[in-house]
Amino acid sequence: MDSDNPRLRYLEALPHSHEGQPMVVLRDPLRVSDHVLMVAPEVYSLLPLLDGSNSVRDIQLLLTRQTGQLVYSEQIEHLVAQLDQAGFLDNENFRRRYRRLSEEFRAAESRAAAHAGISYPSQPAELLETLNGFYAAEGGAGLPEERAERRLKGLAAPHIDLRLGGPTYTHAYRELAESEPPELFVILGTGHSGLPGLFSISRKDFESPLGRAEADRELLRLLDERLGDGLFEEDLTHRSEHSIEFQIPFLQHLFPQGGFRVLPVLCSFGYQQLHGPDTDGADRLFDRFVSELRKAVESSGKRVCYLASIDLAHVGPRYGDPGRPDEREVQRVMRQDREMLEPALQGEPEGFFGYVAQEQDRRKICGFSPLYTLLHLLEGERGRLLSHQQSRMDSAGSFVSYASLAWG
Repeated sequence: MDSDNPRLRYLEALPHSHEGQPMVVLRDPLRVSDHVLMVAPEVYSLLPLLDGSNSVRDIQLLLTRQTGQLVYSEQIEHLVAQLDQAGFLDNENFRRRYRRLSEEFRAAESRAAAHAGISYPSQPAELLETLNGFYAAEGGAGLPEERAERRLKGLAAPHIDLRLGGPTYTHAYRELAESEPPELFVILGTGHSGLPGLFSISRKDFESPLGRAEADRELLRLLDERLGDGLFEEDLTHRSEHSIEFQIPFLQHLFPQGGFRVLPVLCSFGYQQLHGPDTDGADRLFDRFVSELRKAVESSGKRVCYLASIDLAHVGPRYGDPGRPDEREVQRVMRQDREMLEPALQGEPEGFFGYVAQEQDRRKICGFSPLYTLLHLLEGERGRLLSHQQSRMDSAGSFVSYASLAWG
């Protein structure tokens, strides 16, 4: 441990139980560390004190005042040592890990399928059978029919685990199958681990059990010229992020001979960062990115489809809400989803933004950043809601809602 004032990194915290006792599971969404720590709620409550401004002695005094009980410094030091060993502290130990993994990932020829064999089959024949089954399953879109003379400008599909939401994905991809095939897919994924620069582009091809989806080298070169190398610096965030990966098998299933290129873009920002008295330049960064991406795509001359990988509301104890959601709460959230999506389907990004801001993102809309970006890129195009579903995530009734949408 190399700091007198330990600072905790950004971590995912998931409610859990162990032998009937409530616990909180900590893990690294960036997957720099594969460790998982399980801590009691009272231990979890002290983690906000690890903000880099407090020493172990400071934390000891603060906890003793708050609880009225003597908290030994050895207990705090033991917890900090565990967090450090797991790579959960923002210190030199973590930075060494980060640099090593960044160098290894940068040297790789392509981005491997990180979730194959976990969220979907790793064997090609089994994966094709699974994807075909999603179309025919209850809630699926049915098998595609003949192509029509229409061009889709934008799609949104879920990024929930395929084992839960696979049939809902097919509604977006049936629309694509029945339209003029695009040459380029700009895939706007949700960056769950956060991004200092709002966006991150990967130069890598994306692998799946069905082959390799090639990145568009020409478009990458144009964006490098227009926006500089900064957007490629956070490339490691793509290594384990699932939101782009989950779209690749569906595209390859529809276009087994290839013939398309991808531009993988992760988006990660909240509504508070873009509007208000202190955006710290994030609003200008957003506007510049959207403008330059649109110009680069137009100058490429390719038929493009913008594809946003989104989930919607996250509700229940698993996501920090008190109490178990009942059926009335589920229906209320689903109704609010549709209200929120209505301006998006009218081609009004600020109406969509305003809805999320008005409710202060209480429902934790995971796909806000890619969908808001997509709406700006589509410049007023009107869309259609194709499917809207939800899945229960745990025994406490926590649930995630998600949808497929199409524009054009």
